[in-house]
Amino acid sequence: MERRLTAPKRIALDARIVRTLLRPLAPAAGKETRGRILVVGGSLRYPGALLLASRAALRCGAGVVTAATAHTVYNLIAGRDPNVTFLPLAEAQPGVVAVAAAAQVAGVLGEKTRALLLGPGLAHAGGSDDFVAAVLRNVRGAATVIDADGLNALARTVNWEALLPGRSVLTPHDGEAARLAGRVVPTGAARIGFAERYAREWKAVVALKGPVTIVSDGKRTYIHDAPNPTLGIGGSGDALAGAVAAFLGRGLAPLAAAAAAVWVHGRAGALLAAEMGESGALATDLVDALARALREIVGAR
Repeated sequence: MERRLTAPKRIALDARIVRTLLRPLAPAAGKETRGRILVVGGSLRYPGALLLASRAALRCGAGVVTAATAHTVYNLIAGRDPNVTFLPLAEAQPGVVAVAAAAQVAGVLGEKTRALLLGPGLAHAGGSDDFVAAVLRNVRGAATVIDADGLNALARTVNWEALLPGRSVLTPHDGEAARLAGRVVPTGAARIGFAERYAREWKAVVALKGPVTIVSDGKRTYIHDAPNPTLGIGGSGDALAGAVAAFLGRGLAPLAAAAAAVWVHGRAGALLAAEMGESGALATDLVDALARALREIVGAR
């Protein structure tokens, strides 16, 4: 007898829901309670993506954020944000991380790191796909967010689903999701079903980004229907990925962390639209507005 799948529960993502997911930090919360986050990415072409994602994690409450990047990129951006610590990685050529550098990443993950964010600004170069695969094989217990060029590397890797750690969040836009699935992302209501199907198949939380963002683990689905052109700027996705990593580091389950991050990210965009208009905000403004959005949701209790 064919087993029928139970339809996922679909929930409109709003402030009330997020308030049940995010709790205020305890008065005595220190760095370890707030969580150590490792962000792996960056390249000579996209050095800013690494900094945006790292700062977003800090603005969303992470205790310590370490940015791991190729040594040449490290020399370029180290000190640009004094709040971020760095791990220079061995490189195959200037700005291109070496596959062997995955061992350096594994060493940090074996310490106190709560969450890994892999991909912001990594770019595609010889060996980068193998580096992403090698990092994922050695994740151990850390919750993992895969974004941007981390996702593109997976799409070029055979049987990539088997590489995903147990607590993974994938944050693709429609183009990245299409490359991972090998098919075009449908529009309208079918787009929700697409996210739910592949969350089940990939055994991961999928946050399918867009004017309407879908967050699903295949069993429960949050729908954030709040289009805002303020969010349509380069670096916006890096900010969202950093927020997801921060909430994972705080101890939230992957689905809750992704849903909370999507709402906080969207609310930050709404605040900026009210403050400076829909077209003037930069990704750096969005990152810094995350803290105001977070205060609004956590403080209103």
